[in-house]
Amino acid sequence: MRLLKGAHLLVSIALATAVGVASQVTGGADPPQRPPASLVGQETCATCHAELAAQHARSVHGHLASFEQRGQPGGCESCHGPGSRHAESGDPADIVSFERVTGREASRTCFTCHQQDRAMHWPGSNHDSNEVGCADCHRVHQSREVAPGRMPSEGGVPMHATAPAATGSLVKAEPELCFGCHTEKRAKFWSSSHHPVREGYMTCSDCHQVHGTGQENMLLKSSERPNDVCLTCHASKQGPFVFEHPPVEEDCMTCHDPHGAVANSLLKQGEPFLCLQCHEMHFHNARTATPGPVTIPSGSTPNAAGETSFMQAFGTRCSTCHTKIHGSDMPSQGVTGRGKALIR
Repeated sequence: MRLLKGAHLLVSIALATAVGVASQVTGGADPPQRPPASLVGQETCATCHAELAAQHARSVHGHLASFEQRGQPGGCESCHGPGSRHAESGDPADIVSFERVTGREASRTCFTCHQQDRAMHWPGSNHDSNEVGCADCHRVHQSREVAPGRMPSEGGVPMHATAPAATGSLVKAEPELCFGCHTEKRAKFWSSSHHPVREGYMTCSDCHQVHGTGQENMLLKSSERPNDVCLTCHASKQGPFVFEHPPVEEDCMTCHDPHGAVANSLLKQGEPFLCLQCHEMHFHNARTATPGPVTIPSGSTPNAAGETSFMQAFGTRCSTCHTKIHGSDMPSQGVTGRGKALIR
């Protein structure tokens, strides 16, 4: 055992000696380090990337004033970093390229400037948690063709083939951009009852803040409850009412599916099945009628429906009688409802 330890020590000394000799031969100097990259200006980038530079110059980012650049140099190097090394070598590894990083890593560059307003709630939001990055929805180098027939007026500025990008520099217009991931919502909007999104009268961002709000489902104006979003348009349902329907106070989506449903009025189920999930069967539905003729002040008439006449009459739609299902200020007639039957 001692002989083995001694041999191991001799080998270690020999290796150390060899390294020392090699260090003396080479002078002990490390390989020469490349100087740090420096700014070269967008004009240098444009010598190779002329098309991208032209699009950037006509974009929102290309028209930022110096005080809007938040300490960044402006132009291509605000996002891609100093370009002197890349300009000399032409190697993509010498410049910040967003094609070689994940969406979350690429977003860090955007947050260098976009730290306020809409992007405040992005960290930890639904999109951020699912590895969605800024470049998945936005395209900085974007060009859209001018619509046919859009010619400048006399003395006006000519329209370029790469006109300024659409609002937000989106890759696609809403709702097609959102439907690219949320395919189940696309299917719901093809239901017979739906909000007019596919008709072009609404967009997803009318209800959702896609950059995050700190609230469930990234809803706009939902600091207290989701109803605040619905009441932006449906103000007549807001109240307050003397006689209120408890589900309406809590959440409109207790009964409605905002993206689309087969039942009318975006109801999750048709009547009376939706109502019977909370309410017991109405006394009329369980009442058996007289099978014989029914006596009325003007005389007797045959009961065509027989014993199930009450069930057929009151087992269709609850809102036929209870018309004020969102709330009412008028007490309803009848003793059992105590004025809260939401009939008028």
